[in-house]
Amino acid sequence: MDRHALAVMEVAESWDWPPTYRIRASGDRDFKAVTPRLMSGFIAESQALGGTLVDQFWIVVGKCHPRLEENIKILRHTEFSSPLHSETLLFKGVNREAVNFSPIFQMGAELFAHLCVALSVMNLRSRKSGSGTPFSVNDFIAKDTDELLQMAASEGLGTRKRAALGALIFKRDGQSCPLTGLPFAFDPEDGVKPHLAHIIPYLVHNKPETIKCIAMLAGTAICDLVLEQLNGPGNLMLIQSDAHAAYGDIRWGIEARNENGMFKYIYRRVPYKTAKGPGIIRLRDGDQIVFGGGPEAARLGPGPNPLLCNVQLAVARTVRMSGAADIIAQMIDDGDDSDFPHVYIASPAFCDILTAQLQLAGGVLL
Repeated sequence: MDRHALAVMEVAESWDWPPTYRIRASGDRDFKAVTPRLMSGFIAESQALGGTLVDQFWIVVGKCHPRLEENIKILRHTEFSSPLHSETLLFKGVNREAVNFSPIFQMGAELFAHLCVALSVMNLRSRKSGSGTPFSVNDFIAKDTDELLQMAASEGLGTRKRAALGALIFKRDGQSCPLTGLPFAFDPEDGVKPHLAHIIPYLVHNKPETIKCIAMLAGTAICDLVLEQLNGPGNLMLIQSDAHAAYGDIRWGIEARNENGMFKYIYRRVPYKTAKGPGIIRLRDGDQIVFGGGPEAARLGPGPNPLLCNVQLAVARTVRMSGAADIIAQMIDDGDDSDFPHVYIASPAFCDILTAQLQLAGGVLL
């Protein structure tokens, strides 16, 4: 059913959607143009991750017209042949003008708010908010690993805990940035300063709707893992400011591959480019990122949790591919010029969701 779903969303880009669903931030931005690509991206990524988003998609489509649910049952037992064939079967015997597409837009709006915004806007915002700024771990590197692990297991994410986590990542991955190869210097007057960067933004832990969407995207087992490791070494890396800014701009991500029982971290440009970069990053798309070069790698692991890396990359690719990144960036820029960008959409629930997420994004992220 995933091929039928992707086919329907492919042809949906040419449909005459109802003109009622719009986001306006410094000029009109038509959310209907983003929805088919957004849904297609998340369906494809969810299938790769082992999630159930495609199943929820068909449930939602079935709510758009009484006849569609029966046609979907036929699609389930029909081999895919072409996008046109999938579309024809889906709408067989249905007056297209009588179809209420609101449930599809509502699902797209929820994914936009709870995955695109929640898992990306916090990283986008980090370059402006001052979060992720360098910190001193000089007094912590010499501490015993057991003591650091105990400190890292404490609640919250205060200065001492961040320093302890930074020292653990230093002990796990080594003394240079895995993206640029430049050595870290903890003396504030000398060298490259390490930034503690989250793979998945930590503050999603108290956002139940975001957690629900992560479970739908990647499956409940991976979602449980996300919750378990959000505030620990498995969700962290030490990188220099240039690489962190590019990560916040959704310009690169990490693909983790399981090769013969061993995970290999692959650098991925978002969108795809073969040249080195962006900025001072020395890697090209497809190059290996070397984590686990520190003296305690055998104990602390080979790097950040591979599954968390793949979830974040899936969201980043969809955000870029669908055009959602441009909308989010504009909303943030408009939000910087005023208290909050004006958001207009037919569903009041979407306004509540998006307002909460953007307000959250304006706070401290690390």
